[in-house]
Amino acid sequence: MTLKGHLFSAPLDIDICQVNTALIRPPDITEVMPSIEQLGVLQSVLLKLSGNPEYPYEIVDGDRRVNSALHYHLDTVPAIITDGTRGQIAAASAILNAARSNNPIDEARSWKIALEEGQFGSVAELGKHVHIGVQTIKKRLKLLTLPEDILVHVGVSVAEGVAEKMANLPADYQADAVGAALRQLDAGKKFTAADLKLSQTRRVEDREDSIDALFDLSPLPLLEIAHDPVQELATEVQRLCQARNVPLEHLLDLLRPTPSLPLPAPPARPNRPPATVRDGRVNLGLRN
Repeated sequence: MTLKGHLFSAPLDIDICQVNTALIRPPDITEVMPSIEQLGVLQSVLLKLSGNPEYPYEIVDGDRRVNSALHYHLDTVPAIITDGTRGQIAAASAILNAARSNNPIDEARSWKIALEEGQFGSVAELGKHVHIGVQTIKKRLKLLTLPEDILVHVGVSVAEGVAEKMANLPADYQADAVGAALRQLDAGKKFTAADLKLSQTRRVEDREDSIDALFDLSPLPLLEIAHDPVQELATEVQRLCQARNVPLEHLLDLLRPTPSLPLPAPPARPNRPPATVRDGRVNLGLRN
C-alpha cells in the first residue's frame, strides 16, 4: 500500500563506500576547499551510476568536495551511492537531518536542493515536513550565500548566529567580515560576535558619513555680486509705497525740488564824490 503523501514511489536503494576519485565525472567548477588538504573529505558525497564506462559515477551532491579531492590528489572519497534522483535524496536528507538535529549547513543544502528540484512546493510545505519554522529555514538557506571556507566552520569555530548575521551584511561589508573571519580561523581561533561587530561598526560609520554628506550644511563660498545702490534704493522705495498704500507719484511730487524765488535787490546807496588826496591827507568827500 502506498502511504498518503509519500515522497517516493519506492524506497531509495543506497550503498555507502569509498569511491576512487578517478571514477567520478569531474564537476564543472573551479572552487576548492583548503581545509580538505589537511582534513580530507569528512562528509560523504552523493553519487549515482552514470552508465558511462569512463566515469561510472556522477555527482548528485558534493561538487566542491569532489573537486577539492581531485585538486589535492586524494585517491578516494566517502560516498553514498543511490538510485534516487537529486531531489529525492535531498528531501530524504532534509527530513532525516531535521530529526537528528544535524549540522545546519547540511540541512540547508538538503533543503535548497529539495526546493530547487520541486520535491516541496514552498518553504512552508518544507517546514511542515521537517517540523521547523519557516523563518529558521529562510535564515539557514541564507547561510549558503557565504563562501564554502566559512561554511565548513559553522557550528564549530563560527556560531550559527554569527554566521547568520554575516550572511545578512551587504556584499562589500560581508567581504570584510569574511576576510576577518578567515584570518581568525587560519590562526586557529574562533570568529565571535565581537569580531563581527567590527565590520558592523564600519558599516554604521560609513552610513553616517553618507548621511552627513547628503545633508551637508556647511557654508558655500560667497559669490561676488555687483551692487547698484540706486537700483536697491528705488526697489526699497517702491516696496514701502506698496506697504503703506502711498501712490508713488505723490511721493515723487513731494521729493521734486520747488523753483527758487529771485533774491531781493540790495538798497541803493547815496552817490558820494570820489576820495582825493590833498596836502598828504585823504579827503573822502564827506561834508563837514
